[in-house]
Amino acid sequence: MNERPNILFINTDQHSWDAISAYGNPYLHTPNIDTLHRNGTSFRQSYCTDPVCAAARSSWATGLYTSETGVPFNGGHLHPETPDLGQVLSDGGYQAFHCGKWHVPGRDVRESFQTLYYGQRNIGAGGAAYYDSASTHAVADFLTNYDSDKPFYLQIGYVDPHDVCEYLHNHEEKRIPNPVEQGIVSEDALPPLPENFDYDARETVLHRVCRRVDDALIHAAILKGVRDWDELHWRYLRWNYYRFIEKVDAEIGRVLALLRETSLHHKTLIIFSADHGEACGSHQMFQKFTLYEESIRVPFIVACLGDGVLIEKDRFDETHFVSGVDLFPTVCDYASIDVPEGLQGSSLRPLAEGKDVPGRDYAYIESNYWGRSIVTGQYKYVTEYKPKATEDFLPPGPDATQFGLAQLFDRHDDPGETKNLAEDTAYNEVAKMCQDKLLRQEAKLHRQQIVHPSPKRIISNWGDRLRSYWQHDK
Repeated sequence: MNERPNILFINTDQHSWDAISAYGNPYLHTPNIDTLHRNGTSFRQSYCTDPVCAAARSSWATGLYTSETGVPFNGGHLHPETPDLGQVLSDGGYQAFHCGKWHVPGRDVRESFQTLYYGQRNIGAGGAAYYDSASTHAVADFLTNYDSDKPFYLQIGYVDPHDVCEYLHNHEEKRIPNPVEQGIVSEDALPPLPENFDYDARETVLHRVCRRVDDALIHAAILKGVRDWDELHWRYLRWNYYRFIEKVDAEIGRVLALLRETSLHHKTLIIFSADHGEACGSHQMFQKFTLYEESIRVPFIVACLGDGVLIEKDRFDETHFVSGVDLFPTVCDYASIDVPEGLQGSSLRPLAEGKDVPGRDYAYIESNYWGRSIVTGQYKYVTEYKPKATEDFLPPGPDATQFGLAQLFDRHDDPGETKNLAEDTAYNEVAKMCQDKLLRQEAKLHRQQIVHPSPKRIISNWGDRLRSYWQHDK
């Protein structure tokens, strides 16, 4: 089509790639996300850039990886000179709107977008029961009254299923009986434990210090609470998670129904994705922050409810690797706007249109400043950088001499990532291949020194804990 389309980016928070009923998950019902799949292309090899809210969202906003944005974790701060998607779209003749969760620290969303709803106080991590409904109402008002000649870009940031975290926080200070003991649900109603509930303990130091040890850097209080859980507690976590997804699916359904009632739906491109996933019991983990598949692999659908935007419909793309950095160039491609120099992503438009074009053959993911992963068609490689002896606040890499411990998984034979092959000499060449891809990708990054005091404090505090381990375990 010659006319520039309206663009609607719907995103959920903490939504794993396979938690959609159209993808064969029998433990939840998502008729409205299913509708997007039937009207578009679902990219099944889609990965976030970093498995935590602010970091992943900084990549959406900039088309850069989190070691470039200044937001390598939730306490980061976006580099002030980095342009964001709202600014670029507005300069390119679009009306750029935002509604709901933003969570890109260091950038006031109101200065880059026209905001339909963002609350008197900025929307944070929880509160989906209030914020998501309010966001839908604001979008309803917008869709039924939009009369500008300019095309619009609207991003809707829903909070759910992130409120599964609020469920977990209930277990920090008290022991709660399992749901069957409480008479809340029957055991038959609960989904089973994930097949990869057990895990190989040869994890990176970063992962163990952040998530496994008693005084873990991230959510130690929740970790203490779940140590007493039985199987039914874990299954009930999964049950709750799926209910939160169904709630946000209903909100998405209201938006799609309203869009269909307008003349806009034929010429509106819809992109659906999530910032990161949720462990939900896999590897006996909860929430995100890790480089396991459940936390880093996310849905990504490009759709149109009408026929005004060329999209291959009701199709799975199982081959091409998609990253959170691809959102920015994809939107700009459909909007016929040049992207800023130095973006890491690529437009998915040719793939969504069904064209036979090459794409990247791996995904690259960062985590908790020092963590790194490469995912190829068959293998998953996870490693870490050791903290520098004297921290200079320049995100690490590429430097193979500073790699710490590693995990290597065969995605074909071990999709649950329970058999670490990193110490098996038969896989030395595979590990080297993954390392080479990682180092080549990192050589393309435009790192900047982190100068804001808040992330500097976090890096210093975490780095001290990690250095302590390496110094005492040589």
